[in-house]
Amino acid sequence: MPNHRYDLLVIDLDGTLLDRENRVPIENRRAIDRAREAGIEIMIATGRALVESRHALEAIEHDGLIVTAGGSMLNEARTSATRRRFVLSPEVVREVTHSLLEHGHRVLILKDAHAAGYDYLAIGNGRLNPASEWWFSVMNPVVRHAEHPDHDEHPDDTVRAGVVADSEHLAPVAESLRKVLGPRAFLQHWAAVTESEATGSTTHLLEVFSPNVNKWTMISEHAREHGIPAARIAAIGDGLNDVELIENAGTGIAMANADPRVQAVAKQTTLGHDQHGVAHAIDRILDGEW
Repeated sequence: MPNHRYDLLVIDLDGTLLDRENRVPIENRRAIDRAREAGIEIMIATGRALVESRHALEAIEHDGLIVTAGGSMLNEARTSATRRRFVLSPEVVREVTHSLLEHGHRVLILKDAHAAGYDYLAIGNGRLNPASEWWFSVMNPVVRHAEHPDHDEHPDDTVRAGVVADSEHLAPVAESLRKVLGPRAFLQHWAAVTESEATGSTTHLLEVFSPNVNKWTMISEHAREHGIPAARIAAIGDGLNDVELIENAGTGIAMANADPRVQAVAKQTTLGHDQHGVAHAIDRILDGEW
């Protein structure tokens, strides 16, 4: 009989499974293999798009399910098929896009690539933020370009709208949009992953989603379909988009490098992402300590 009391283990990528060099430490890979051998289903839950998660999925040989775009989509890792999605209304996308264009930003519209056939629509004529240029060069998503939001040929397939810019300029825009959108959308504003910083960067993301989108919303739908009670779900994360997941899972585990808001709702804390904290947590789970 296994010592653990979990059927599902949900793991974030940036700041959690991945170290500061954007790699999966070998200790984490081996620990995930041990969890699978013990009969625990592994799911990845990330703010990244599927195409941006490929190297991590390949590193751990993951062919199961992955929650992408902060909870907007549930994808099959092996086939890239979309199991479930929460899309933004075209009206909200146009409103957000016009507002960001007025502030001189290049707007990034993330699509359901399985439906649209590409990953991003970049709208406007402004230059992409250097962090976005680096990200696209490394991750190699399929990006289309348009001058105006009305040129979007797939308005019904948008799962996220947003922009990358320095926090000083983005903060007032985020606050203004949050007031205008109200309950029609969920808005997040937080540090981006850049070439030099995996966490704590002054380059920020402004991301707009369909209302009630978060990682836990998507995970709980999957769990309900498969008869997995929340008490039998463990989750490991570090960032702002992990708060609901860590708070609601049976055992929510914060990384040592986690945002204080994640640590505040976690039941356990593991080592940092540069100390293979995921492996440390999995070992505590498998020996029945957690």
